[in-house]
Amino acid sequence: MESKTYIVKINSALSNKPFFIKIDEPAISIDTIFNEAIAQLKNSGKPLESQQLAQLYEQHQIFNSGKVVQKGDLFTDLNQKKQVIGDQEIKIAELDLVTSHSGGF
Repeated sequence: MESKTYIVKINSALSNKPFFIKIDEPAISIDTIFNEAIAQLKNSGKPLESQQLAQLYEQHQIFNSGKVVQKGDLFTDLNQKKQVIGDQEIKIAELDLVTSHSGGF
């Protein structure tokens, strides 16, 4: 394995298209990940999507594999899927923004 890539997939109920963000350091917080995603949207000419993601982040609970995630949790604490493409290892963590959750554990 030559290099590792870390990806966060952000899903929300308002969009059927997830947002992907690449991070360089796996020891960063969920808060930092969302701030980077919001900035990336704003800087790529998508101010409405940026504003929407910021509002969703403030108002919704965050889940990773069915478990509630706190804003201070680290990427390394998340449940991740590993994929290998060529000589590159990719670790993907999926975050779901949900207004309410019923049932489950």
